[in-house]
Amino acid sequence: MTHRFPRLLAAGGVALALLALAACTPAEADTSTLRVIRGESFDGWNPDSAAAYATYQTLDNVLEPLLRSNPDGTTVDPGIATAWEYDAAAHTWTFTLRDDAAFSDGSPLTSKDVAFSLDIWQDGPNFGSLYAGIEGVTTPDEHTVVFQMTGPETTLPILMTWTSAAIYPADFGGRTAEEFFQKPIGAGAFSVESWSTGGEIVLAANEHYYEPVGVERVVIKTVTDANQGAALIESGQADISEYLAAADAGIYGDALVPLPPSQIEHLSFNTARTPLDDPALRRAIAAAIDYPNLIEGAFKGYGVEAQGILPSTIGNWAAPAEAPIAFDLDAARAALDAVADVPDTLEVVYDASNQTDNVVAQILKEDLAAIGIDLTLSPLETGTFLDRAYGGDADLVLWSYGAISPDVVDPFGWILGTGWLYSGFDTTALGEQFTAYAAAETDAEKQAIAGHMQDAANRDVPAVALAEFQVLYALSDRTEGFAATPWGMYRWASITLDGQTEGGSAG
Repeated sequence: MTHRFPRLLAAGGVALALLALAACTPAEADTSTLRVIRGESFDGWNPDSAAAYATYQTLDNVLEPLLRSNPDGTTVDPGIATAWEYDAAAHTWTFTLRDDAAFSDGSPLTSKDVAFSLDIWQDGPNFGSLYAGIEGVTTPDEHTVVFQMTGPETTLPILMTWTSAAIYPADFGGRTAEEFFQKPIGAGAFSVESWSTGGEIVLAANEHYYEPVGVERVVIKTVTDANQGAALIESGQADISEYLAAADAGIYGDALVPLPPSQIEHLSFNTARTPLDDPALRRAIAAAIDYPNLIEGAFKGYGVEAQGILPSTIGNWAAPAEAPIAFDLDAARAALDAVADVPDTLEVVYDASNQTDNVVAQILKEDLAAIGIDLTLSPLETGTFLDRAYGGDADLVLWSYGAISPDVVDPFGWILGTGWLYSGFDTTALGEQFTAYAAAETDAEKQAIAGHMQDAANRDVPAVALAEFQVLYALSDRTEGFAATPWGMYRWASITLDGQTEGGSAG
């Protein structure tokens, strides 16, 4: 067998690769079970608590929302709802439900289930505010749902693709919420057989699903060692490896699937206190960052220079009137001459578990040293990092974000909800733009508002986009039907397996 993973052996993965290949059995030629590996842990079955892309991916395939994001990343597809219509005069959205949608226990999905689900969405402590614009719901018949909005609102179909808009059986099917989220019953393509937070998840095809499902089971395992993951993909013992680190991309050879750039790596400034309340200082720091070097060094070329603070591969994106601040060391030094309070040192906080962020931080330290600022690196445990980011007690915050739906309203809402990405910058004008965006009736109006937001980010620099990078996957030879959005969400129901790996059978 020729190796499609040339760096695996050089990286010390010989034993792992041979062990994986030796363990190959005829069972691995089974085309009924999709095997997925990932480095992220699963957050659990409550969508309001979901924080990781891996969790969103799992939830959407079990607790399906009304609508789906198209893999093109810019449009919305029918799902449980086959049609939706907006009445601008009445401020209502009417959704028509499929007459063959059902939960995995066989009970039919009706408008009463959607009405019940709305209460759950709005009560969520984390994402409930996203649905505050829904004043109420009526159910004229079993397959019609009418949402009454509090005012003009043209973005509701986008919200209906979000993981937090999962459809639940009314009254949780006679269970308590706690009981339900231990083993949920959803209307997605798969049902839950067994699971654990950091271990294995086993899903079975929902025999009552309204569309054909390509595999009978999905088995998901957490594999944090990249060499082991690559060996499992090559041997056919894993079919899909999700959300790979750029530094590990080379060991996957031509099994690697880079998606379009969709994630914004950003450095946020604490604008609520000196010295970073001075926009001239923020602009000087932004000009001192060597963006091309950062993309090559941290993202290994799997990214591009950002065209603003918004991810560019989603609907109604618009470029800023002027290009974002570019790397120009002379301009950075000249700008510092106009700053009254130039700090000798600044602290940046970031998640220690994120391999890429650790590399980005090292590069930023070198870049800021060139303008006489000593950057103190503070890699933190995830919970502590988030506490400090939200608490506003660090000079700089390093993180990334991306969309989970095909419209600028998604990252717009995230930036607003995080106070301009943890910068503490005044969001009054941003909030007004967000309201105007939701009410805008045409794409041209929405794009104009998105452009204004980009301009504000360029002008005020509460945060600087360091790169727009790519989500990376790896697929085995036998995996067919993989179609992901730019941010990496895809449907397991569309996957089929041909039972073959490179060089012949999988067993």
